[in-house]
Amino acid sequence: MTEKYIRQARDTMYEFEAQISEISQIHRVPQSSKHHAEGPVMTYHLERMLATLYAICDNSADLMQIEEFAREKHLKNEIVELQEIICENAATMKAFIFAHDIAKLDCISFDAPALSKGAMEGFSYPQKLSIKQLIDLYLKLLRAFEVENQGLDQKELCIAFSNKYQIKVSYKGHDSVAVSGKYYDFRSGIEDICRLTSRDREMLFLLIKEHIREISFFAKRPDGARYQILIGIAQKAGLDPDDVLDCQLAALFLDAVAGSIAYENGKFHSDIEVVINMMKSEELALSDRKEKRIERLEIKKKKDFKALLESVGLGAQDVFEELNIPVSPERAIILKQIDDIVKDFDARIEDPKLEILLPKINKARLLYSSQTR
Repeated sequence: MTEKYIRQARDTMYEFEAQISEISQIHRVPQSSKHHAEGPVMTYHLERMLATLYAICDNSADLMQIEEFAREKHLKNEIVELQEIICENAATMKAFIFAHDIAKLDCISFDAPALSKGAMEGFSYPQKLSIKQLIDLYLKLLRAFEVENQGLDQKELCIAFSNKYQIKVSYKGHDSVAVSGKYYDFRSGIEDICRLTSRDREMLFLLIKEHIREISFFAKRPDGARYQILIGIAQKAGLDPDDVLDCQLAALFLDAVAGSIAYENGKFHSDIEVVINMMKSEELALSDRKEKRIERLEIKKKKDFKALLESVGLGAQDVFEELNIPVSPERAIILKQIDDIVKDFDARIEDPKLEILLPKINKARLLYSSQTR
């Protein structure tokens, strides 16, 4: 959440809002601190998701640096792949960010404990005011509170306001409404801006429709049977279950972990356990997928390393031409030596032939070292 990515997220929100005016309603959706202490309205939820997406895709965020992820050493490959999935599906993730909670304003409800300031303002159930009147009143109270408490950041403002009024905000059924016909044009507009393919549009529909179900499925513990249910839903929709479940995990991370800050009993926390539980559920439901993931990552590592060497002029053909090595077994030996030297920063060049390549080798070493830190 650096200034660079927050600014980039806000620019994106302005850009989308200029093209689809309906997006502006996010600024009128109140949030309570128990689940969304990142800010008093939904704007800040989307802002955090977008900023995280941009940071990850810019290689400025490493998910393995998150303490809870780092402890799950047996899930390292899953976490590494999660980061790659987010990048590979960045357009779909961006569309999900804007579309997944768009129906919250339609589904919003309020409550407040008896004798609380929120109850005194009319937010306790049963309510005499309409939902629109309650939203207007909530925002009016919030603006006045913000003026009285200048200097608070948005998290502090959200918590202090929630503590004073104790208003609970809920959005039951917003996931179903967001994929209803009412929001068809809205979803299509978002999909067009993000230039989604027909396959990605079908994927987005499922991501929105099932995003609350995922949280409820894996909030408390891993569950292979429930993971199988999600596989069945993807199959029924005619989509590749592996692709769908990968994107659902990515969307879950952005929504529940990156975009949401819960506040309870005086402490902040992100619901990272739900993501870890979903990863473990995959292991319970599809034991062979772990081995396939290892194979995929190994293949990708080899491709990435080959591309790195080529980028500095150490591609196989470049080396053969510069060293003037004819077709012979020596070619494989030379390439193996270069690979070993680049991967081991302390290795010494023993073959005199390779001295001419030293500047390129050093450049490759630096690149490789920065990628594997």
